[in-house]
Amino acid sequence: MNIVYIHQHFSTTRGTTGTRSYDFARLLTERGHRVTVVTGVYGPGDVRVRPGEWRVARRRIDGFDVRVVNVRYDNRQSFWRRMAAFLAFMAIATVEVLRIRDADVVFATSTPLTVGIPAVVARYVRRVPFVFEVRDIWPDTAVEIGALTHPGLIAAAKILERVCYHAASRVVAISRRMAWHLRHRLARGAAKVRVIPLGTDVALFDRTEAPSGWRASHRLEGKFVVVFAGAHGRLNGLRWVLQAAEQLKADPSIRFVLIGEGALKPELQSQARREGLENVLFLDPVPKVRLAGVLKACDLGLMTLENLPVFDTACPNKFMDYLAAGLPVLVNFDGEAGWISEREGCGVVVPPDDPEAMAAAIRALASDPDRAAEMGRRARVLAARRFDRRRLVADLEAVFREAAGA
Repeated sequence: MNIVYIHQHFSTTRGTTGTRSYDFARLLTERGHRVTVVTGVYGPGDVRVRPGEWRVARRRIDGFDVRVVNVRYDNRQSFWRRMAAFLAFMAIATVEVLRIRDADVVFATSTPLTVGIPAVVARYVRRVPFVFEVRDIWPDTAVEIGALTHPGLIAAAKILERVCYHAASRVVAISRRMAWHLRHRLARGAAKVRVIPLGTDVALFDRTEAPSGWRASHRLEGKFVVVFAGAHGRLNGLRWVLQAAEQLKADPSIRFVLIGEGALKPELQSQARREGLENVLFLDPVPKVRLAGVLKACDLGLMTLENLPVFDTACPNKFMDYLAAGLPVLVNFDGEAGWISEREGCGVVVPPDDPEAMAAAIRALASDPDRAAEMGRRARVLAARRFDRRRLVADLEAVFREAAGA
């Protein structure tokens, strides 16, 4: 099949963000399909344009084509700059998708919701089947977290959402709870919803060893290392992590390592200095190809978010990577990640907004290495059995064939 893959935030493992689209594009190519990725210039990603490449740059990566729309997006941009980036990418990507006249299916993955428009246009102009992947339920998520407040924009987003769902031959959800929400929303179109978890590149973790000397270089030898690897934003629940660290700062055997960037990072660093949290180490983000090894050098992965109902569908990238690294996971919100952790015995769940419970759970795991090791073993087995993208790509391929047949 000739597959057009639209993802505004695409990155390879040399970037410091998720690589689901890269992994699937590469694996689909290995299975004999022709893949063209249409993407923008994403801050944490590694795909860039060169001087003189004004509108669209073309690349060849691991056997598939990449068309890079010269529109930059970064989470640190102002609200209106981000909106402008979404709309500019949507317009240029629509032209690029229409230029591919022999496509068998167009696969658009959100966020943002606007990536669906090029696929919708191709659906009606070129009669190309459209598969829409939903990673966040928009605009509900944006409204609930306060990112979208203007009544007119909310109304427009809801219309756009309905247009995308209606035009799509199939809708892919990344978690079972998300699929339940989508089926409820689609009503008569519920039968076209499929579940394909975010998954992880288990092969990357298989071939990557914990970097020798990493613990020593950060004075972590002999410590129980609790790691958070991801965005340091206001929704990531890191204020609760610092409060838990404050309760554990008298314990010399436990250390917290926070890896990443985000708008809240300077404030978190200042808070840690004020409170004398010498048990907390802030590190810069590292490329995914290196992060795999760093995670394997740690002892417990933190999967934290703020206490918002919209996160009940959440099962983020970092959760999958913790599993592949063989880390037990601590989850602090009511969502699919917590449900999986408890059911599979690969982690613990603490109440949201409760740093005392978080600290107690960390202390209990640090004092029971056999229990922590067993949870880590279960996590690694679960990643290979259910969340390996080498397995999930066959499910995605089947969805494309269904869409083409429909």
